[in-house]
Amino acid sequence: MQFLPHNTVKIKQKDPYAKSNDKLRREHFVGMQENKDGKLMIKESLIDKDSNVRYEFVQDPETGEIVRLCNEKLTDHTDRGYAKFKKKST
Repeated sequence: MQFLPHNTVKIKQKDPYAKSNDKLRREHFVGMQENKDGKLMIKESLIDKDSNVRYEFVQDPETGEIVRLCNEKLTDHTDRGYAKFKKKST
């Protein structure tokens, strides 16, 4: 296994006047993160509730393969990750 030095930045923007569930308005992550198999991956993600944007980019640093690229409206994000339990509108 190759050791890769890495930096990680996670920025959260909160609204102090909002109710507890609505405080977090924007979250941006850039850096390295382990996947479920313990392998370090390059990751960038942005969740912006005010602009209704969800972006995620995951790349394998050893092969350069793009594992995941997702750019969608936040309201369309269902059935994956933290939105796993959202109900789809029928």
